[in-house]
Amino acid sequence: MQERILQCAYHEIETKGVRFTMSDLARRAGVSTKTLYASFPSKEALITKVIEENIEDLRKAEDQILHDPDIDLVEKMRQLLALVPNNFSRTDLRVWYELKRYYPEQWKLIDEFNQQEWEHVRIILEQGVEEGVFRRIQLPILIQMYTGTLNQLIDQQLANQHHVTIGDALDAVIDILLGGIVDSSSSNK
Repeated sequence: MQERILQCAYHEIETKGVRFTMSDLARRAGVSTKTLYASFPSKEALITKVIEENIEDLRKAEDQILHDPDIDLVEKMRQLLALVPNNFSRTDLRVWYELKRYYPEQWKLIDEFNQQEWEHVRIILEQGVEEGVFRRIQLPILIQMYTGTLNQLIDQQLANQHHVTIGDALDAVIDILLGGIVDSSSSNK
């Protein structure tokens, strides 16, 4: 029952953001609101569970990427930086803004994960430096650039003007972080 409710919650979030009502969710799941509240005592508890499940999925995905011998280091770095919960990759930045604004306790879970979960990136970065794939950089600066940019994109709701999904925004940020802005084929060096 809980799993069905969670799957319906993902659909509600994708279509309506976090402003869906528990009545909407109960209707989508085909259960009464009483049954819904028996599984999740509040919308906050439901959103917390959604976030916790997605963080656990992200940790598993990070391990898979790190240990996949068929992915080169640059692609591993790209994939690690681009990881977004599967159920949220197509959501626009508005959903993330609403979550941050209206559910600050739940947002803390995401923010803490974004600030603390850099071990896999560190491993790939160090391996890439040893192999001459990456140049030596200060990881704390990369973390601040990445998380700061992500928070700024969410806070400014770029998506309202350009319909940018979180996945698209991260892809653009990662292209700039990994590739820079100088065209290596440019003759003006």
